[in-house]
Amino acid sequence: MYDDKEKFIYFTESNGFFKDQAFESDLYPCSGLGYSLLDLCCYHGAVGCFKLLRTKFNSEITQQCLELSFLGGNQEIMSECLKYQTPDEKCMEYAIISHNIDFVTFLMNEYNIQIRLT
Repeated sequence: MYDDKEKFIYFTESNGFFKDQAFESDLYPCSGLGYSLLDLCCYHGAVGCFKLLRTKFNSEITQQCLELSFLGGNQEIMSECLKYQTPDEKCMEYAIISHNIDFVTFLMNEYNIQIRLT
């Protein structure tokens, strides 16, 4: 996903578009329910497409969105997700996987989430 907002608008206006469709792929972390378009925007850091889904379709920010935003690394998306969801240990795990010490420190200092060593 390259955050190509114009192509994404064309995609959302095409026949057969379903805003609540779920996608599955072995390329993403395991998810029993699949991933929404908003989830994928969080994962890929596609802030333009993320904003479009939020404004045009009022897509819900879920816990999974927040968790994936730590993998995506886009602070604007992460900040928006933090307005609606509270980070958990999965967020810390993804912050560590993304090798982003700033995210790890943020979770430790602001939310008292510890690093699990097991």
